[in-house]
Amino acid sequence: MFIPSIDYLMSAPLAALLAAPGVRLVATAITDREFTGYVFRTDSRVILGLPAGRSALERDCMVRYLIGHALRVDGLPPLPVPLRVIEV
Repeated sequence: MFIPSIDYLMSAPLAALLAAPGVRLVATAITDREFTGYVFRTDSRVILGLPAGRSALERDCMVRYLIGHALRVDGLPPLPVPLRVIEV
């Protein structure tokens, strides 16, 4: 599975991250404004679900963070308050 370095995760074009082997982006029907996305990881895939209609900046930040979190990328900083990741 593709495991990026923190430098690559934070600087690569978003299209390159989303085109990485095993990474898939899907739309979610969740419309709660406080929901920013989810990530689901298997042995060979990382599936990201993001709500539609969010800004390009929010989309970019959440894709990078969720990929980094799911793949346990070394050096990933914590999300700013009030954002948080809940693992289930």
